[in-house]
Amino acid sequence: MTEANLGDGTFNAPDFIGQGGTFGVGTDSNVLIGLTEELRQLEYSQRLALKARNVVSLHEFASTGRALFDGALRGGSQALGVAAVGLIEGAFADIVSLDAESVVLAGRSGDAILDSWIFGAPRPMVDCVWARGDKVVKDGRHVGRDRIASRFRRTIEGLLSA
Repeated sequence: MTEANLGDGTFNAPDFIGQGGTFGVGTDSNVLIGLTEELRQLEYSQRLALKARNVVSLHEFASTGRALFDGALRGGSQALGVAAVGLIEGAFADIVSLDAESVVLAGRSGDAILDSWIFGAPRPMVDCVWARGDKVVKDGRHVGRDRIASRFRRTIEGLLSA
């Protein structure tokens, strides 16, 4: 799959993954940046193209959210040249926590948390993010958001007035 807003189309993910292909998600755009939106779009594009459900999981009763999340983690790590991945010794301390008070997660455990986050959350649920052990998002807000937004605004206004 490529950037959906460009209309470039989709690919046959089950065949690609089944043959050992890896995928990652990300953006080179400021149109919309969101992990769950990208993962959901990947699965939904496959459902539309192949007229089937739970396509990326490749197993009838497997968690589609788990398959999407783990697949993106593997592919993204490969693209970045990161060998150690996960909560293991030697890996970067890149951690995301979700808002545990969200009703979307009520009664959920295990992979159902990923399924609910990716497919059921009507709003962003990321509570905190640690990048290489440093907390960069707290209470759903980047710690440098105000400073970054101000700089971005000045830059855009300067470019548009030139």
